[in-house]
Amino acid sequence: MDDIVAPRPAHLLLREETREAHEDTEASGGIRRLMDGELDVAGYEALLRAQLALFEEWEADRAGWLAADVPRAGWSYVSRASLLRGDLAVASGARSYTSRPVEGHAPPVGASPARDAPAPAPAPVGASPARDALVSVGASPSGDSTHDSATCWGELYVIEGSALGGRLIVRRLRELYPGRDHRFYAIGEEAPSAWRRFQHILDTQLHDDASRRAAVDGARRMFARFRQTLMEPAAHV
Repeated sequence: MDDIVAPRPAHLLLREETREAHEDTEASGGIRRLMDGELDVAGYEALLRAQLALFEEWEADRAGWLAADVPRAGWSYVSRASLLRGDLAVASGARSYTSRPVEGHAPPVGASPARDAPAPAPAPVGASPARDALVSVGASPSGDSTHDSATCWGELYVIEGSALGGRLIVRRLRELYPGRDHRFYAIGEEAPSAWRRFQHILDTQLHDDASRRAAVDGARRMFARFRQTLMEPAAHV
């Protein structure tokens, strides 16, 4: 009888299938110039604003999934948009940071109508009782909600994985811009143990070939969005 070969765990498949996209994203002009110390304060803040726009849109699009599926699976997602707004508020000397709404999308996760209040500490998505009012992830052309959820897990794989690289970035930021908050990049400082737990969750959520392939597709598209966002900062000014 032939030996049965077990399928690769989802997190390993994602790593292998997105390796090139990952490397291309790390080589993006904005990150390269940031790490080389070539960005002035305005360029650094432009890079933060560009990432804020990405996360506000993504968190609004995925609000229902983040509020329901993610905590049900045992993971607590911390709003990156909230962290970025806090960093930008401190950078501008304001008590809070108001970003431009993304046309056609629900309010970003963690957004507060009380803009005159100090920016709150970031909380896991789903902690707000108002979350029920937000729409869930839109149906895919196939109408397969399982496929949609798998795609979202692939996107979140990219986001949570980026926290690991953030550990190196935040050390550099503290050299370049001392005395400033870097909460967005500092989220990765406790990432190793959390990352291992997230990988285990991925393996349990992506339990068949179809869901794994959908997750890979979602991860590749998310890397592409990051590459566009992390282009030369001058493009965002």
